[in-house]
Amino acid sequence: MNIILLAKSLNEIAKTDAIMLGAIAIVSTVLLIFVGYKLLQMLQLTGYKLKGFFTWFKETKASYFSRLFMLSFLSIAAILMTNVLLHDFFVISLFSFVGILFFFLFSSLFITNLFSAKQKTPLKYTKRITRFVVVYTILIFIFSTLFEFIGYLYIPYLSYGFIGITPIFLPLIVLIAYFITYPIEKLISNSYLKKAKIKLSKQKNTIVIGITGSYGKTTVKNILYTILSEKYKVCQTPSSFNTPLGLSKTILSNLKEDDEILIAEMGAKQKNDIKELCEMVSPTIGVITAIGNQHLLTFGSVDNIIATKGELADYITANHGKLFINTQSKLAGTLIAKYPSAESICLGGKNKLDIKNINTTKDGSTFTICTDEKSVDVKTILLGEHNISNILLASNVAFSLGLSIDEIARGIEKLVSIEHRLEIIKSTSTYTIIDDSYNCSVEGSKASLNVLSKFDNQKFVITPGIVELGSEQFNANFEFGRDLAKVATYVIIDSGINYDAISSGLIFAGFDESKILQAGTLNQAVELLNLYAKPADVVLFENDLPDNYN
Repeated sequence: MNIILLAKSLNEIAKTDAIMLGAIAIVSTVLLIFVGYKLLQMLQLTGYKLKGFFTWFKETKASYFSRLFMLSFLSIAAILMTNVLLHDFFVISLFSFVGILFFFLFSSLFITNLFSAKQKTPLKYTKRITRFVVVYTILIFIFSTLFEFIGYLYIPYLSYGFIGITPIFLPLIVLIAYFITYPIEKLISNSYLKKAKIKLSKQKNTIVIGITGSYGKTTVKNILYTILSEKYKVCQTPSSFNTPLGLSKTILSNLKEDDEILIAEMGAKQKNDIKELCEMVSPTIGVITAIGNQHLLTFGSVDNIIATKGELADYITANHGKLFINTQSKLAGTLIAKYPSAESICLGGKNKLDIKNINTTKDGSTFTICTDEKSVDVKTILLGEHNISNILLASNVAFSLGLSIDEIARGIEKLVSIEHRLEIIKSTSTYTIIDDSYNCSVEGSKASLNVLSKFDNQKFVITPGIVELGSEQFNANFEFGRDLAKVATYVIIDSGINYDAISSGLIFAGFDESKILQAGTLNQAVELLNLYAKPADVVLFENDLPDNYN
């Protein structure tokens, strides 16, 4: 009878343990979904391409993995110590789960710290990421349960707590989820691409304009959209929707039957990206804004960058379309020799529609647009001579499509500042704030400093420097420091990534070292700004680190 009662008692304890194991695994899974947020965000930001994902790991020296390792180490250590200390006090194993509370606590602190940091491009909760998270969640639960049972059966002093090792395996879980979902996503994306191509092919009268370049794509796209809208019904890709799926979404959701022009921004981080986009939307007009060393890290060489941007030129010339190249950019200018039929557009060049009498100020620019027959005085709130070059490029495209010089002038007058691109923003403080946080190119940084030089009073520049330049990064930021020294009163470097390079360039140029300030985050940089700045001072936010560097 005693044996039967003992067996029933042990059975009840086993059931209780099983329930507790399941409950802990569920709570752990929920927490670890958020702990691994950065991994999901980086996978999405790299276009769900493993090459980009691994590049992030390499460039950040696996710093995120180090944080996951530390989370596991602290959790396991706390659980082990707790279980050893409580072992002699609790006979029933149910109470040995107390140590697991440390894992939950540390995970919660990890999540709080993760989400308190400013994010430039947060995770977008698309249908694709939702499907991925479902598989990801199931895998986390399986791993958590597996480690939990290993500890329960074979490591007495860890009991339930071996689950604390799971965070280390989150990168592996992401990769497994990727390979599980890849075939499904490939079928779905191919379906979207096919539907978009079919819809676009039915709109025989819609002119497709493809725009690419290392920088200036979004600016030229918005300028061209505003000008062309004076005469045509125009659809453009929103924001930076410049990938195959982004273009597909635009075509399927935004393109109307009576739209006469589709402006497609085309982004690339590796060879054949532009070729794929051209084959998808079949542009008849191509616009190359500029070529520089942006994304040199993923392209590998400047030659690869030029060749990739040239994929648009290859497609346009092969299909007898019109090609416009902004030869104000020296590297883009090298393409003219290969594509002699292209229109070379640059200030002071032989343009069919030209811009003269340029006067740039801190409030915008005035200039004259002219053809052989007529000229019109125009003003715009867009800042900087580089934007005059962008306007010239867009205006010549519009002129080729039949817009009159008066229609083009009206469009230019309607231009508005483009968000985060040399945008004067309203502030609750008395500072004049220039938001150029979406600029991340060498040439763009020079242009923004030129704009800053137009302002009076003390000039503050808050910047983390320029990234994704591979072996050229130190030299580029050293030169950036030298350029800053000519304009800025104070420089606040809000990251350690480029601090040595920028500060070295500043000091080399004779800048006052006491006016070089370092902050760990953008929020800390603003706190420093408030300590040193006075009313009416000017603040330039130059570049903002991509989330993979935070």
